[in-house]
Amino acid sequence: MTSAAPVVPASAPLIATDDAGLVDDALRWCAAVGATPERAADLAAVRRAWRTSSAVLLGDDLVDDVARAALPRREHVVVLAREPSRRWADAVAIGATAVCAPHDEDAVVELLVRALDGSGEACVVAVVGGSGGAGASTVTAALGVEAARRGVRPLVVDADPWGGGLELVLGAEGSRGVRWDDFDTTQGRIDATSLVDVLPSHAGVQHLTWTRGSDRRVPDAWSEVVSAAVRGFDLVAVDVPRHLDVSGAEIVGRSVLTLVVVPEEIAAVSAARRVLAEVSTRAPSVGLVTVARRSGIGRGAVEEALGVRSLARVRPDHGVRSAVDQGRGPGRSRSLRRVAGAVLDAVGVEQR
Repeated sequence: MTSAAPVVPASAPLIATDDAGLVDDALRWCAAVGATPERAADLAAVRRAWRTSSAVLLGDDLVDDVARAALPRREHVVVLAREPSRRWADAVAIGATAVCAPHDEDAVVELLVRALDGSGEACVVAVVGGSGGAGASTVTAALGVEAARRGVRPLVVDADPWGGGLELVLGAEGSRGVRWDDFDTTQGRIDATSLVDVLPSHAGVQHLTWTRGSDRRVPDAWSEVVSAAVRGFDLVAVDVPRHLDVSGAEIVGRSVLTLVVVPEEIAAVSAARRVLAEVSTRAPSVGLVTVARRSGIGRGAVEEALGVRSLARVRPDHGVRSAVDQGRGPGRSRSLRRVAGAVLDAVGVEQR
């Protein structure tokens, strides 16, 4: 992938003006973001499209009519005026986002992009293994599976170059779509709609991983990819390396919650203490997921040793490894479903 595909909005923007010059400007701006607009030259036509349009570019020739009609306030209304300073009071009255002149092309295009390219902010959960082989990839995959069950749009991301491969845990190695490697030459902004369209999906969970056999290098465009993912999905769960690199540190910093997965063993707790010390300087919120071990020290001892409360505990489930090895993923594990459910409840991802 060398460039972002055009935005494909759920509904078209509206150009609401009878001023030929403003219409020409607005058509050019819509073309710049890949959108085909509707047009309205009078108040009656504006009324019909006011609620359903993704954005409204309202010429100053119709501002007074719209104000008198008292149309319901809505987002993404931009007033186009040759003398913006004279229209600010009217723009405020109708709830417009901005007042722009014909020469303000960059500002209008940016406002259109925001309207067309997903207005939401995903809930970002970073998952870090407190020690080697702790099971961070499995927990990440389980979060995606449970989020899909709840009817939200999940993306799981493998950002750990040293991991075994999140697509293997999901049972999605054969899924078709772009991988990290495809962003090696990407430059500039990536729109969310295009990213959603091209990422592979398996059992309702979209995922971003590396191509098998690649050098598993995070591309320079990773920050733009993550930003587009945050705009395009409801939940983004990221498997982050224990020793935070630049990308891992930023993802942890952007997360609503960083989970540290810790086996209930003395050596694992010792390793997790160092991981927590690094993560805690960057993460807004940190929680533990403990992993039960036969003859282990127990959940309470892990919490006491690390001084962090655990949100959930992964109980022994011998069927998980077999299911992953056979390409079925972790979806059938009751233990992992309970863990993922507890985490999603904690960050407010509810059933839809």
